[in-house]
Amino acid sequence: MADPFLATKKGNHQPTLSVLIQNSIIPTSHNEQVELPSAPQLDHDLFAGPTFEPSDFLLSRRHTGLDDLRSELRAYLATLRTSLVAVINEEYEAFIGLSLGLRHANVASSLATIRRPVLSIRTEVSRVKDELEAMKHEMESVLGERKEVRESKALLRRLLEMEDGVEKVEGLLKLGEGAAQDRDAPDRLHVVDSPAKRLERIAGEYSQMLYLVAKAGDLPFVRSLDPRIERITSTLHLDLSQLLTSVLTSAGTTSPKTTRESLTSLLRTYASLGLHSAAEDIIRRTVVRPFVLKTIHRDVLTSVQSPVVPYTPLGPATTISQSTGLAPAINVIDKDDRGVPSFYALEPIRLPKPDQNRWVAGTAPGEPEAHPLAELYNKLLAFISRDCGMLLDIAERTLAVPPPTTLAVALAVAADDKQKKRAGYDILTDVLWDEIANRLMSELGQTIYAAGRPSVFHQNYTITSTFISRIESISPSLSHLHSLRTHPSYSNFTRRFQLPVYFQLRFKEIVTAVERTLDGGANQAGGETFLLAESEVIWKALQLAWNDDVYLPELAARFWRLSLQLLSRYRTWLHSVVPKYVMPTSASSANLSALAAGGTPSSRTSFETGRPSLAASPMNGTRPGTPADEPSEEATLRQLTVLIADSARMEKKVYQLFDERIRSKLLGEDDAAEGSAASVLRDSLALVSSIGPSLASQIITILTKRCADHLKHVKPVVNQIRASTRRGPNEPSYFVHNIFKDLRAYMTGPGKDIDEALRTKWAAAVVEDVMSRYANILTSTKKVQAGLRWLKKGRQGLGFFGRGAPADDGAPEEDKVKLQMQLDIDTLVKEAAAIGIDVTDSVAYDALRKSIEEGEGDAAPVPAGAAT
Repeated sequence: MADPFLATKKGNHQPTLSVLIQNSIIPTSHNEQVELPSAPQLDHDLFAGPTFEPSDFLLSRRHTGLDDLRSELRAYLATLRTSLVAVINEEYEAFIGLSLGLRHANVASSLATIRRPVLSIRTEVSRVKDELEAMKHEMESVLGERKEVRESKALLRRLLEMEDGVEKVEGLLKLGEGAAQDRDAPDRLHVVDSPAKRLERIAGEYSQMLYLVAKAGDLPFVRSLDPRIERITSTLHLDLSQLLTSVLTSAGTTSPKTTRESLTSLLRTYASLGLHSAAEDIIRRTVVRPFVLKTIHRDVLTSVQSPVVPYTPLGPATTISQSTGLAPAINVIDKDDRGVPSFYALEPIRLPKPDQNRWVAGTAPGEPEAHPLAELYNKLLAFISRDCGMLLDIAERTLAVPPPTTLAVALAVAADDKQKKRAGYDILTDVLWDEIANRLMSELGQTIYAAGRPSVFHQNYTITSTFISRIESISPSLSHLHSLRTHPSYSNFTRRFQLPVYFQLRFKEIVTAVERTLDGGANQAGGETFLLAESEVIWKALQLAWNDDVYLPELAARFWRLSLQLLSRYRTWLHSVVPKYVMPTSASSANLSALAAGGTPSSRTSFETGRPSLAASPMNGTRPGTPADEPSEEATLRQLTVLIADSARMEKKVYQLFDERIRSKLLGEDDAAEGSAASVLRDSLALVSSIGPSLASQIITILTKRCADHLKHVKPVVNQIRASTRRGPNEPSYFVHNIFKDLRAYMTGPGKDIDEALRTKWAAAVVEDVMSRYANILTSTKKVQAGLRWLKKGRQGLGFFGRGAPADDGAPEEDKVKLQMQLDIDTLVKEAAAIGIDVTDSVAYDALRKSIEEGEGDAAPVPAGAAT
């Protein structure tokens, strides 16, 4: 088939669409028909529909060319014009006929006939409207007059009621003519009521009278009653004050039930009149202030205190007022009908017994448990519980407004109370706490806030915090508690405890003892817990910071920071001391500076000496430069062991201290969270114990060297056996028992202070390294002997005719050496087992066994420490 595009390619011009269609071969079939896209016909419904969109119309004809689409639209436009002309021609005759008909008819006369009745109707409607407006104004005038009359009658009635109310209250108060005689005479009409109930009823009438006066407004008649109203007000306040004072002072002679009923009526009366502050002032002057003035004075903490009987629900009925003679709010006289509600039964403050084992105790051993300040607070708590318990229960619980259900609502209510008068009583805050706090600050401020004496300050602050907690525990609602904590006297009282000053004194006390020991060194060994005095002083400082005699919850963050600083200081001291004990040579070196200076084996007996001390060796100073001044192996081993033991023990003890004391005092800590106290402590202790691996490597190196020194006798023993005429060995070599002698002495000496698992790990590493060296020595010895035998055989040469003289291969000598080495290895395994090391699965032990079982020159040397 010819290429249809070939001619186009040769002619160098682009083919047209018609040429491409003609030259293209389109397969067709008689049974298949090609469906071409077709657009709907243009009509009026297509364009007049509500959903017509030009874009949709154009998309529906996307297969139609623009010229064809324009032709269709023009044809449809011509059709529309023709239809419009036809419609106009059809209706034109009717339009022309209507115009001619109106022109020739008598339209003007028809309009004149209709106009006259329409104007008559409009005139009649206007007249009726004016009459209705006049009637409306007349009716409004009559209704206004009737309203004024009704209001005047109501005002007159209120004035009469007001005057009757004034006269009634005056009659109840027995004011007016003959008032002096009437007030002294008994009230026969209300003789069955108590005075409190009578005043409560009078207060109700008084409130009604004030309501009527307020409704009457500013009228001359009302102003004329002002003197009488003022007299009524002053008389009512005076009667209430006298009766409340009488009830408070005579409570000791009446039963709690009667006293409670009278107080409830009187306090309810004061609340209904909005005189909460007046009632609180009476309670302050009558009950609280006399007791506070008598109890709190400058010499109260130095004078002999009388014991306070704690409150017991079934105990005998006694009150403080019986001994003081002051006016009590209640006086409990019947154990079956006690006046103290259980909610206000406060427990006395009890001090813990002094701990004689603490480093710095707040109370010296043998000191009596009673504390003057605690005794004073117990007296105040007993007064609040016994003498004011019923009063608080009535005022703040029985007569209280409904408390807020959430803390947010309570805070909002408390914020509103700052701008407006409180809706209820708050005797605990405004009376009791205000009087007690101000009296304590003015009389005993110098004694309680003893910032310069940390032990006294801590004890006073702890006792005072307990006292405040006892008072806060009887707050009946969240709003009352918030009011107490935001009261000016509360803020001033707690602010005078200078907690930052106390912490600085404790910080100086702790840090001074630590720095004196770390910088100056100690001439004695450690204490009961640690081997070094430096570690002991750090541990005691950490304990002291969290002792109950030193720690304060408000300073938890500062004491936690101090603990981390102590650990950081201990880590710094360890890193400054560790370089003094690092060996100057590598593990393969056979000479230490002490041995180079002529050290004698007698120095190894120092394992049996007492507890170590860094100050006892010359390593506490700068590192000397001469070999004679370098530390000996024994001193290095001892000091390295002490450092590792103390660092590991410090980590363990600090974790224990954190779990027992610190964790419970750091509230809201999540150990799993990043940056928590537990994670920070782990990081700090990891830095403290980071010196362990390097120091352990030094210990293993020294012990390995000292144990491997005895392996130098292996070759002489082998040569001796070869030269010996004895039939066979029957005992191990003389040096075998001495190989692990130094390791055993270390394990039973200084190594006892190391954890058993770690100590066993070190011993296993030393045994493994020594056996590896032993195997290498045996292998090299066998190779040397094999080379000598080969050389000896070569010297004999070959005889004539290719025959050589028979040579002695030394088989009997090798058997004796093998038996001796086997006996030595078995003894060495027993020595390792004696110190708790099992070498049956050891790689070095397998190499050592192979070194005597394989043939000559077959055993390969084992690198020292390969299995470590």
